Amino acid sequence: MVFGVPYGCACMPQCTAKSKQSQERCKKDACVGRNVCHIHGGKTRQGVATTNYRHGKYSKFLPLTLAADYQRARDDPDLHSLTDEIALSDARLCELLRRVEHNDLGAAWTHLDAAYQTFQQRRSTGDVAGMGKALSAMEAQIGRGKADYLLWREISEQVKLLGTLRLQEHKRLVDLESMMTAQQAQLFFGLIQQAVHKAVTTYADTDSARRILAAIQADLVRLAGRAVDDARVLAG
Repeated sequence: MVFGVPYGCACMPQCTAKSKQSQERCKKDACVGRNVCHIHGGKTRQGVATTNYRHGKYSKFLPLTLAADYQRARDDPDLHSLTDEIALSDARLCELLRRVEHNDLGAAWTHLDAAYQTFQQRRSTGDVAGMGKALSAMEAQIGRGKADYLLWREISEQVKLLGTLRLQEHKRLVDLESMMTAQQAQLFFGLIQQAVHKAVTTYADTDSARRILAAIQADLVRLAGRAVDDARVLAG
């Protein structure tokens, strides 16, 4: 038995969370003592283990209109996932690009030039009313040009935001895949100890095998204790 898990135990419960997009059940293993895997919040502290216990650090300051959303967010197993934010940012970018289709800036500059020529003509004849109309037409086209500029500036900002979100989500997933859950570590060490036990008992006499296995078991217990202490130090 290693860390309280029998040798060769493969009874690792499946994560109960569902994908937001496909609504299919997650196929990863749930974390020890939890119903969800590390991706869906299995490593997130709960209850008195959280730094903002007492029903949430900010809950007592929130109005009732925000309290429900606040609690829902705290209970969301996918809280750390940026999938929804990426989808929202992508949808916003698509909406902005659709506006470009209906914003013919070339025509705006053509109309602006025409309005300017009209203004010059009216000024040469002293037609004040005509000058006023031409100025109004120029202002309208300048407004269209400014709106186009602001539209493309927002598109540029949205592209940057979308890229940042995708990089952050990619890093989060890579970091999660590079970490081994406690249950996976238990199973891994159990398999190692099984392999060692088989090799020692096969190639060593009974007395030697007993002493070798006892020494290995003692070292594993010592290393496990050190790992727990290190984890406590990191957790603060």
